[in-house]
Amino acid sequence: MGLIIKELPIRGDVGSAQAQVLFDTGASMSFVRKALASKVATILKAPESTVFRLGDGQGTLEAREEAILRVTINGCEISDNFMVVDHLADDVIIGAKTLQGWRIKLDMEHEEVIIDPKVSQMRLVYLSVL
Repeated sequence: MGLIIKELPIRGDVGSAQAQVLFDTGASMSFVRKALASKVATILKAPESTVFRLGDGQGTLEAREEAILRVTINGCEISDNFMVVDHLADDVIIGAKTLQGWRIKLDMEHEEVIIDPKVSQMRLVYLSVL
C-alpha cells in the first residue's frame, strides 16, 4: 500500500499554517487534528456526532465537530468541511469525498497528487427561466 504525504499550506477563517497532509482514498471523509484546527479555523459543533470505523475493522473514531479549511495543492486551492478529531497520526487527512469532489488523482508510483487547475476555478452558472 502506498502513502502520499505532503507538507502543504492550509488556511481557515482565523489563520494559516503548514500541515502534514495524508491523501487517503480509504478514508470516506476528510479530517483535521483539533490542535491544528483551533489555530486556523472556527470549530463548529456538528449537527450530530458521526462514528467512523477505522481501517483495521475493529476500532472507531467519533467526530463531533467540523471546520472549513482550504488546502493549496500544486498551486490550486481547494476547500471542504473537515471533521475535527483529537488524535490523528497526521495533521490533516484528505479523504475520498474531497478527492472525488475536486477530481484529485493520486499517482502512487511517483507519490504525486494530480489536480486540474481548471477544477479549482470557481464558476457561477446563471439559468434564466422564461
